[in-house]
Amino acid sequence: MPPTLPPLILPLVASLVGLGISIALTPFVRHYALRFGLVDYPDRRRKLHLQPVARCGGIVLLATLLLSVSLAFLIFPGQSIHLVQKSSQAISLGIGAIAITILGLIDDKYGMLGKQKLAFQILICLGIISFGFSIDTIQIFGYPIDLGLIAWPVTLMWLLLCINSINLIDGADGVCPTVGWIAFAAVAIISSYTGNHMEAIIAASLAGALVGFLVYNLPPASVFLGDNGSMLIGLFLGVLTMRSWFSKDSSMSITIPLVLMAIPIFDSSMAVVRRKLTGRSLFSVDRGHLHHHLIRRGFQDRALVGIITLFSFLTASGAVAGVLLGSDWISLATMAFSIGALVVFKLFGFAELKLMYHRIEGFCTSLFIRPDCIDSFVHQESVHLQGTRNWDVIWQTLVEFAEKHGLSRIEMDLNMPWLHEGYHAEWQKAELPEGPRRWSLKFPLILGGESFGGLEFIGKQQEGESLLVLAQLTELLDAIHSQLEAFRCDHEENSSSESPRDEVTTRGSKVAVAAEKSGFLPSSTGVVTSGVTAAVEIP
Repeated sequence: MPPTLPPLILPLVASLVGLGISIALTPFVRHYALRFGLVDYPDRRRKLHLQPVARCGGIVLLATLLLSVSLAFLIFPGQSIHLVQKSSQAISLGIGAIAITILGLIDDKYGMLGKQKLAFQILICLGIISFGFSIDTIQIFGYPIDLGLIAWPVTLMWLLLCINSINLIDGADGVCPTVGWIAFAAVAIISSYTGNHMEAIIAASLAGALVGFLVYNLPPASVFLGDNGSMLIGLFLGVLTMRSWFSKDSSMSITIPLVLMAIPIFDSSMAVVRRKLTGRSLFSVDRGHLHHHLIRRGFQDRALVGIITLFSFLTASGAVAGVLLGSDWISLATMAFSIGALVVFKLFGFAELKLMYHRIEGFCTSLFIRPDCIDSFVHQESVHLQGTRNWDVIWQTLVEFAEKHGLSRIEMDLNMPWLHEGYHAEWQKAELPEGPRRWSLKFPLILGGESFGGLEFIGKQQEGESLLVLAQLTELLDAIHSQLEAFRCDHEENSSSESPRDEVTTRGSKVAVAAEKSGFLPSSTGVVTSGVTAAVEIP
């Protein structure tokens, strides 16, 4: 950067130009997105907005980036030749940005399977990496590590992590643009400080563009980012941090980008933990993300955006302070405080960490079981992942059936994103029967065409008894299925009188479940959660 021009001038100009262009351009792009059917339709299941909303954030951001950077260079023409040094990399990044925006547009318009989307993300990222964008060296507390042959795989993992963590956090009005502009602003400041001026200009331009887009995306939003916008944000965050901080010439610690992306990475990490430990697909849909939990705790609409801003600002400030003061510990302390506050106050992550604790506890305990006690050892865990309804009554009915009939393992997993409910429980003896002596039953739970979980049972094959147990289990499953059907009908009756936006923040329980367990609990014992009563008898 020539000495006549302070390092922050061009980024500041690019951000202001980006802000103005985004505010002016968004209504125009929104109009044509609605006209061509690029919209998000409400379905009263997962998508609870009132009317179709345009999804065109990626188009706005790409156009704003190109125009704002170009105008910034026109205002200061002497800087363009100095800053644009590797045209092949600039072209490859531009092609990659267009490609991932198109991928998002296809997904927004027609829908894609999670595996399909991931495959195309990998191809796009590999194309960018092949033009020299790679993480060759990382620093951990001042110690450089040359990645050598694993540079490409590590780079690919970083880009995919950034893309999908930002994509996953985009589930409520104003959340993703808020996380994005704060992160890009921090990247612009750090890149200017470390001499990566082109990266600072791009980041500042995108920060301004997202603030302008946020004008229309604050609740109630009149336009959505869509996958085309959220994946583009993730791609640029991944590339810009990689260019600025993961190079042989950089002394930046790996902790800085991790702290900067702490909130979206924590959200996506907990999603992986939640789905993996409950046996669900990594691409399954649930309402267990950060914004869902905050909504259930009463942070609605702009209050939700406000608390997301607070936590994002804390982690971004920690990353900037860590660079300016040259201390990894400042950044890590800020990240630990932010994530720790979410967990300790049970705002997010508590259920997932509880799942991990139960799993580790069960494994460690099994290592120290005495052989003469192995038959009596049972590991049991139950975690309410989302919602307020009491599922323990049904679960205890299943546990008592397993104990009465000598089963070896039972598992219940409920995932009802449209009802804001999630529950997982397992009961298992220390040793399962060997393959030839084992019978198993997996029972999917489907109501009204919606799959919302399943039950699994494992027992020991015993001549003359196993078929009787299975027959009695069928009766129990039929009773449970009827109980869940009553629950679903009750929810639909109650929700029919509520507007879709009211459904997002409904936190009261509307279903009563009472269990009458013959031979185990006194008659008429039950737990009431509200209006429907059903009896489940253990055969």
